[in-house]
Amino acid sequence: MDIDKLKQWMDISQKYQNGNFWDMIFDQISKDPSQHEANSKPPTPNARSTSSYPLVDIYLTDTQIIVIIELPGYKREDVSLSLAGNILVVKGTSRLPLLNPIIIQNERKYGAFERKIELPEPTKASELYAKFESGLLIVTYMRKYSSEEQIPIS
Repeated sequence: MDIDKLKQWMDISQKYQNGNFWDMIFDQISKDPSQHEANSKPPTPNARSTSSYPLVDIYLTDTQIIVIIELPGYKREDVSLSLAGNILVVKGTSRLPLLNPIIIQNERKYGAFERKIELPEPTKASELYAKFESGLLIVTYMRKYSSEEQIPIS
């Protein structure tokens, strides 16, 4: 490759580069095409894919389903939780802690987010218990189908 072409490419890439340039590129590449159509607006700097933020773990025990949602730095009043069918929806907003700073590095997410989490078993909103503790939103509910039941065939 010609050195002048390489320099030209570097100049162009730096012109469009921001702190999350490569994250945005890889986010777009790794997105499922069906999700890409649903998220029609282009990614903004410091935006994460709605399908991956916040981070979520789901556990099944013999009697309960436990959903742990990681929200470091958030306050309970900045987060809301709702249920639509078997989809748990968590929404929130995080604000920049300073007024008009000069940003040197920005890896944390600020602004609004929404994540839809498919629950492994259906439930009602009145049967959910949610607790916010140490940056974790822990949602639990009792399992209704803890074992397989045989159905007679006639």
